[in-house]
Amino acid sequence: MPSATISVGEWGRKAVHAGMGLFALLLRWLSWPIAALCAAGALLFNLFALPAFGRGIYRDGARRRDVGIVAYPATVLLVILLFRHALPAAAAIWGMMALGDPMASIVGRTVGGPALPWNGKKTWTGSAAYAVFGAAGGALLMAFSGRVAVGVALSAFAGFALLGAFVESLETGLDDNVVPGLAVAFAWASLHMGPLVGAAGPAVVSGGPRVAFATALAVNAAIALLSIPLRLVALSGSIAGFVAGSIILHFGGWGAYAVLWTFFLFGTLASKLGYARKEKLGTAQANRARRGARHVWANVSVGAWIVFAMRARVVASSVPVLPLALAGSFAAALADTFGTELGTLYGRRPLLLSRMKAVPPGTRGAVSGAGVLGGVLGAFLVAAAGAAAGLYSWRLAVVVVAAGVAGSLAESLLIDLAARREIRVDHEFCNAFNTLVGAAVAWEIAASIALGRLYVPFGNVWGIA
Repeated sequence: MPSATISVGEWGRKAVHAGMGLFALLLRWLSWPIAALCAAGALLFNLFALPAFGRGIYRDGARRRDVGIVAYPATVLLVILLFRHALPAAAAIWGMMALGDPMASIVGRTVGGPALPWNGKKTWTGSAAYAVFGAAGGALLMAFSGRVAVGVALSAFAGFALLGAFVESLETGLDDNVVPGLAVAFAWASLHMGPLVGAAGPAVVSGGPRVAFATALAVNAAIALLSIPLRLVALSGSIAGFVAGSIILHFGGWGAYAVLWTFFLFGTLASKLGYARKEKLGTAQANRARRGARHVWANVSVGAWIVFAMRARVVASSVPVLPLALAGSFAAALADTFGTELGTLYGRRPLLLSRMKAVPPGTRGAVSGAGVLGGVLGAFLVAAAGAAAGLYSWRLAVVVVAAGVAGSLAESLLIDLAARREIRVDHEFCNAFNTLVGAAVAWEIAASIALGRLYVPFGNVWGIA
């Protein structure tokens, strides 16, 4: 049944949001510097001019600025800069945001229906509307700006719109304009990553030998059945682990699977270490550190996507960029776990990074010397597992360590900055953000090594065939 009516102001907000997507049509003719300048102009307008006369479309007219209205052009600007040599891809992501987001809200609130199991504030009908209208908007703008057939564009982008709908449905604590657009940007770039022009040395193909799907299912089914009586994970975590493990083993091979298990085993041990003391401090993992499905997907989703991209057999460069990004994501996850668990037990003077302010142990977003050292150790364990499994050479393991520590510190900074603005970001989203940063940093360093110069992200990404 319908859950709510929509106010006149909200209808106006939705109309403006969707209408702004029409400007993506100009990407057919504009150069990327001009397109970026236009997006920057829109961002500045929303920051400084719109508050003087446009608060009728604000959700809270008492506030000086509306977060969503600022986040929308900021995300568009970032997507244009990332895909400056692939503006049809930028147009598709813009179209998904422009049409998918308002239609999800309109359909979800007027049609209603069952709530999502993972987010009671959103409905199946709203998410379906985001997927359908986001795919349509993205495909039409991609087809027009890229001068390709609509059917080709739709087949290329529909799956990404579905990903955007799922990410939009999550309770992240951040604005819905930011997270889906950037998640789809990363997913598109990793799957369509072309050769790094100018890279020295022979090209390598990402990924090791494929493991048969039946074998992957059998191995992970046996592990899932054993994990419950051993009380390593909750039932939902066992099911999610079966799915994620099967994907990673099948698409990524035994090397990627070794990286996954390094994270899981050492992360579980760290969470159980000193559990009674952490329980008294109020920082212990719930349910005796037996993680559920939300924990699994928060830490594994980015890695699972990367192994799928690896299996696409995309030629990356003379350096195994995607395997390093895979290890970087899990290194960040284990660095975060070690940093939190060891920092809580042994940290003496935790600090908030943005203020360098001392806070009590267990404060969200705080880091300590013991926590940073623990993070380095966690990242090293994953880096060593990937090198030993043959995903990359030992000399490149330092890339994974750096990426893991960077991801862990980025999560702490995100939590700290959000708290300063009185925004409480979701714990699982923070974990996923951490792994995404780890993957992105490893990707950046590896690509720069291959090129012999600083790699500017997504500079040669385009291809819908």
